[in-house]
Amino acid sequence: MSFDLQQVYSQAITSHEKGEYELAAELYAQLLAEHPDADLVLYNQGLAFYALDRFAEAATAFLRITEISRADADTWYNLGLSLKGCGRLPEARIAYEQALLLQVDEDTLFNLGNCCRELGAIDEAFTYYERVLAIDSGNVSALNNYAYLCHRQEDYKKAEILYTKLLQLDPDHAGATHMLAALSGTANVAPGKNYVQDLFDQYSADFEKSLVEKLDYKVPGLLFACVKEYSPKIMFQEAVDLGCGTGLAGELFTSCCRTLAGVDLSPNMITAAACKKIYARLEVADVAQFVVNLDNKVDLFVAADLLTYLADLRPLFTTLSEASSKGAVFVFSTEHGSTGKWQVRPTGRFAHGRTYVADTLIAAGAEIISVSKEKIRREGNDWVLGDIYLAVFE
Repeated sequence: MSFDLQQVYSQAITSHEKGEYELAAELYAQLLAEHPDADLVLYNQGLAFYALDRFAEAATAFLRITEISRADADTWYNLGLSLKGCGRLPEARIAYEQALLLQVDEDTLFNLGNCCRELGAIDEAFTYYERVLAIDSGNVSALNNYAYLCHRQEDYKKAEILYTKLLQLDPDHAGATHMLAALSGTANVAPGKNYVQDLFDQYSADFEKSLVEKLDYKVPGLLFACVKEYSPKIMFQEAVDLGCGTGLAGELFTSCCRTLAGVDLSPNMITAAACKKIYARLEVADVAQFVVNLDNKVDLFVAADLLTYLADLRPLFTTLSEASSKGAVFVFSTEHGSTGKWQVRPTGRFAHGRTYVADTLIAAGAEIISVSKEKIRREGNDWVLGDIYLAVFE
């Protein structure tokens, strides 16, 4: 043995406690090279890897403990967190369930509820959130997720009760404020940016599967077809995907853009989009502020479903106009509004009237080239109708 094991272990613990996770992980690896079944070292190594967002390696460490010893609830729980971090949701659920068999715990119940929700096991998710609230009726996170899940399942009466309770606990809760206003039809302004960010961060892991497979989401393809019909061989020099999400629209538009940038409020969405390696630049930011700070004029703006989270479109359209090159294309979707300027749906999203959109575009110096009413995604057993626009800034 070429080194003092106890000294290395002490150094690893010290590094870990100081937040020097890379060094700690390296030292734990040295120890495990000598004693590969040292469960305490494996556990600490797993924690260090998790702190570094190296979720697959963390999962390997925690899983190894379950193979060599009677793992405790904490090990199974951390295994669940790590598996979820690398997108292995079915396995994460099993790990959380094992932790729960050993110890009933709020955090385990909450994360198990989230896991079931993302896997589409809605009834089970309801049960776990209810169990969390039975232990702690003031658990704001569980109350929020439970309320939103009821809302998504169109149990509006129960959602309203839960949102009201949530606001009693947290009067500044943006999501509950907006959703209550949406349920009553009184929402007249866009929800806060924190609400939108939190909403999409929560659903980023299952976002594409949910939209494409479950909701038959068609907006990116409709927007791309609209541009190709306008000019089949066009190649844009500078393009921006506004509210890019995980890059569903970007995957299509990258074929006709020399430089494509993406912006979204959700860090988790940006992380997912980065994995596709289709954007020259990605940024977590407010879309309007991102556009204002661009160095070059833009000749294509794409906005797939962005406008459904905005009420008044005038500020955004004005900002885009000021950042556009002459003849720049703006292709976007809205939910179809029957009357007036905009209406809030029970879902919390906004629909916009065609006359309002047209007037707002004209005021911003743009001309509508085409607009069509389309089925854009499913909601329950019905289709949501939307409008697909292509406009050109003069």
